[in-house]
Amino acid sequence: MLSINEAKDLLRLCKLGKLFEIEEWIASGSSLCVPADLKVTPLEVAVDTGFHSLVQLLVRAEPNSQLKERALRRALTSKRLDLIELLASHGAEISSVPFIEVLMLWDPAIIRYFIDHGADFITGNPFAEAFAEKIRTALRPWRECKEKYPDLGPQLQEQADRALRYFCEKEDLKWVSLLMWAGADPRSIGPAWGDEEGLDESEYSSALLHAAYSKNVEILKRLKPDAKKDNLDHLLTSAAAFGRVDVVRYLLELGAKASDKANGGSSSLDRCLLTSLGFRGFRYDSYFGTPAKASKYSVSDTLDTLRLLFEHGAQWRPDGAREIQWVRRNLYECEPDVTLELVEQLVKHTACTQDTIHDLLRTPAMKKHLTPLARKFGLMGLEVRTKEQKAEDERRDAEYRRWTIRQLASR
Repeated sequence: MLSINEAKDLLRLCKLGKLFEIEEWIASGSSLCVPADLKVTPLEVAVDTGFHSLVQLLVRAEPNSQLKERALRRALTSKRLDLIELLASHGAEISSVPFIEVLMLWDPAIIRYFIDHGADFITGNPFAEAFAEKIRTALRPWRECKEKYPDLGPQLQEQADRALRYFCEKEDLKWVSLLMWAGADPRSIGPAWGDEEGLDESEYSSALLHAAYSKNVEILKRLKPDAKKDNLDHLLTSAAAFGRVDVVRYLLELGAKASDKANGGSSSLDRCLLTSLGFRGFRYDSYFGTPAKASKYSVSDTLDTLRLLFEHGAQWRPDGAREIQWVRRNLYECEPDVTLELVEQLVKHTACTQDTIHDLLRTPAMKKHLTPLARKFGLMGLEVRTKEQKAEDERRDAEYRRWTIRQLASR
């Protein structure tokens, strides 16, 4: 190994491109091995200069394959395909470079060279990562890999599918469209790119399901759901769970059933009342940061979804008293007019039994919550006052009548 001073002299010659001096250095039998403290090798310096003949001279004289591979990554960073080819032809292993580093260059020629010369495009899911980073130049090479290496097709397909699920979740229509063009499968089930390692298989989903959760209905449309291939009822329930009214409308148009339960009820309606209303109903005052009741505006998407389901014949058939209890709790977190809107829709569309409505409104806490709108509920034949409130109202009515009679008698 060279001393520090000798190594610095050699590196200086390399940096200056002194080809003949270095050739003489090698011919004299002097070492090319520099101390690790310098953190750079003569071959790497030669690659940085871009001097093809100097790189050729040094790579021929370099016996250490690991140093050749370090130089290869250096050439990759410089996007010098000629130097990459030179280093590979003299023993630098193409597979030693993580393929994602190649894809990150956005250079189709270099990407294809690595693919054709043994790059590992499976380990670490490099195509999935490149797609997630929106590297467009990775799309066509992915398709070419699938055609050229059919035995690796399933692993390659899964990479594109993971990216498609990711972009459906991110609501990125452009990249959903690009991946559909490339050949990603919206129906395959698995993790999305970025999901935690070791995710339980029960938590896997398809791109279609991710799209059903999306606010943008165009995401789902781009995946082209088909009533013959897909469970539209399940997608409808998923969309309703998040109050995605446009997605719900689209799925109903495709033929999804508003009422799909064995008892004649609607799973979509259940999920909208239990999940969407619960999620949107919990609010904090934006100024004080304290819990606040959700207004009709805050839960407008949920209410619009409920109206749409009712219009398509959805029936509320709760699966037991506990389900009604949860809906009632969700309504506690909203202003009273939200409950009024729901009950008006249930009555208008005859979407549940009178017993169900009475069960929903029967508790003292709910009656107290709805006191400000007791008169409007009364017009529908629903008593939402507690016994104490009713007695107090009757006392006040009687007192008002007596006062009125005295006034009339004194005239």
